[in-house]
Amino acid sequence: MLTMVGAPVQAELPSVLRVSGDVTAESYKGLETFLLNSMDTVVGLKISFPQSESVETGDLNASADDGKFVAYLSGPDSETEIVANEGFSFQHGSHIFDGFFVVKSGGMNQGIISLFLEPADEASVLLSGAPVKDISIDRLDPTIRKQD
Repeated sequence: MLTMVGAPVQAELPSVLRVSGDVTAESYKGLETFLLNSMDTVVGLKISFPQSESVETGDLNASADDGKFVAYLSGPDSETEIVANEGFSFQHGSHIFDGFFVVKSGGMNQGIISLFLEPADEASVLLSGAPVKDISIDRLDPTIRKQD
């Protein structure tokens, strides 16, 4: 009998997608869709939200009170809020996310879906061998949603 000896076959790991750029009222919807499509998945974020609290419909709101970050678009058409308790900093008037996160459902409150960002250990993500693919926030398409 002939025995084949070779290197073990490794399954190709899926890419970890990392979004970078400044979050604006215009780019929020693309980020929202990306996060909705990434539930229970590790994602990379290198994004900044300018500190703002506006009541004008369509404006981006981003603030951190008592260590809790919340961002959303003002108005009746708002579908989501992005929430984090850690993994962000405040620099030069903006809330900065620079790391890896697991996107979790924070539930629904008054018809608004809460997208909770739970920090993931960066070393574990990088040592996993999964390739990291960078995407500009301006390239995220808000119309591409996963079907359940």
